[in-house]
Amino acid sequence: MRTIIIAMDSSENSLFAFRQYAEKFHQDDDYVIAAHCVHYTITNPEELITSTKDEEKIRKVFEEDEKRILSVLNDIEALLAENKISGDVVRLGGQPETSILAKAEEVQAAMIVMGSRGLGTIRRTILGSVSEYVLHHSHVPVMICKIKS
Repeated sequence: MRTIIIAMDSSENSLFAFRQYAEKFHQDDDYVIAAHCVHYTITNPEELITSTKDEEKIRKVFEEDEKRILSVLNDIEALLAENKISGDVVRLGGQPETSILAKAEEVQAAMIVMGSRGLGTIRRTILGSVSEYVLHHSHVPVMICKIKS
């Protein structure tokens, strides 16, 4: 049995990567861990202090984030079920690139599958690329799927 990590968010790129894996690489005894790296509206604790002092507004932002995240997790679970793929959906926090690698190491993954946003050279140099980081730091094969433009 192989354990496969598929990095998932709600983007078309990650859905494309999932479909490529499901259609071309999936084996019946694979166990897939669909890893969703959550993104919160407020990511910097200082923003909590400087953006608003209204506890109700802060609570509402976090509740809306949680609702959105749970919706994405449910969609990913449905995707696994629709494709009859055995596995789990996990929620990862922190920086996506390091979280994906840590999860892959924890579960002794055989492969990591992920989409690529297709940033241009300049934007990728400035912003960095999660898929590029994972590719260069992973100890297991990485399949990066990019939608043709």
